[in-house]
Amino acid sequence: MDSTLPESAAPAPAPAPAPASQPTPTPDPLEAFAQNLLYDKGAAALDPDLAEGMKEDIMQRLNLLSTQVVLEALTDQETAEFEQLVDNKATVEQLQAYTNEKIPDLAQRMTEALTRFRLTYLGADA
Repeated sequence: MDSTLPESAAPAPAPAPAPASQPTPTPDPLEAFAQNLLYDKGAAALDPDLAEGMKEDIMQRLNLLSTQVVLEALTDQETAEFEQLVDNKATVEQLQAYTNEKIPDLAQRMTEALTRFRLTYLGADA
């Protein structure tokens, strides 16, 4: 009698170790907001290139709006400090930390500004 197992009965090789998981990038809240605006506006039915152009336009406007909200809330001295951070190539995280420290109600101000923007962009139907 042959004591060897048929090939089909041999134990399966151990699975390869899973690659180290890469952290998934955090989506940009303004980009998600812009995407939702386009969806609500019905841009899904448009040519993809046209929809992408519309998204880029919205993103430019939203970036200007967020800068405006921040600068309106800062004092002249804080604005100068903020500009110095920008000139010194501060990271996005450093700029956010600075604005969150200096503008305690920043989230509320941004929410109000984005709500106004949404209503204007979508029109009276929103």
